[in-house]
Amino acid sequence: MAGFLTYYLFGMESCDMLSDNYIHEVIKKNNHAFLLGLQGNNLLSFNPHTLSKRGLSYRTASLTLRNQEYAAFFNNMLDTLSGMADQERDVCIAYMAGYLCFFTIDQSASPYILFRVWQDLPAKCSSSRMTCHRRKVETTIDTVLLRSRCHMEPSQLNFEALTFVSRKDLSAIAYLMRQTIQTTYKYRISANEISTGVRNMQRQNIHLRPNNRFYHLLRYRIEGTLPILPAQKKKVYQDYLSDEHDYMNTDKKPWYTYPGCPEASYLSFEEIFEQALQNSHQLLEN
Repeated sequence: MAGFLTYYLFGMESCDMLSDNYIHEVIKKNNHAFLLGLQGNNLLSFNPHTLSKRGLSYRTASLTLRNQEYAAFFNNMLDTLSGMADQERDVCIAYMAGYLCFFTIDQSASPYILFRVWQDLPAKCSSSRMTCHRRKVETTIDTVLLRSRCHMEPSQLNFEALTFVSRKDLSAIAYLMRQTIQTTYKYRISANEISTGVRNMQRQNIHLRPNNRFYHLLRYRIEGTLPILPAQKKKVYQDYLSDEHDYMNTDKKPWYTYPGCPEASYLSFEEIFEQALQNSHQLLEN
């Protein structure tokens, strides 16, 4: 559970740390597939309708993918890769490398982000308010990381380029994911459903990027009759504006990885990020 740009920045730095080897070359040649892999199972969260029709909500699917044994998931992905043609296999290897980066930072960052959300909210609050605040925490951390590590603001990024993938590459990735999900979790998700999920993710990231005319039109002209949800408003990226919350934990205040955890952590988010980079480097090299 991190923001879109945190996954992106983490993947770029993980790739830069690689030695000049086979996997580094495959990522360079199939960069768009790698970028898509950086969003991991988030692509399932953008296409809830077809999953809901068969009695399986997208929320249930996403949470199950997060909580099941990841080793089996990646082993089944490798088994699927072994039977693919060379060009398709390279595309999917780049995608899997991105997915491994997603897994690493997601496992490292989620406990801290959840703690921040719980810490900043009253004991009893609605789920919509919690979702709204989580979006704010994620996008603020995204923006601070982008500024500190790239000296850029979100408005300077080309969001379309970060989610683009060709039809041919998407077809190979959809096949990989369909086979892997079916083998690991016994979910029958079609290639078309996965492709639609990716397209919907692309549309949302484009429409909700900074300085977007579509968003301002929606907000100022028709919001009275077709309101944009609070959680979606908080997902819109803006250039950094500081407030009283120390989202990055630069003051090194104690936080806990789960409710009731007896041992506190004092790591800042930057330190969490750096530790995760070491783990992803080892995974990718292996």
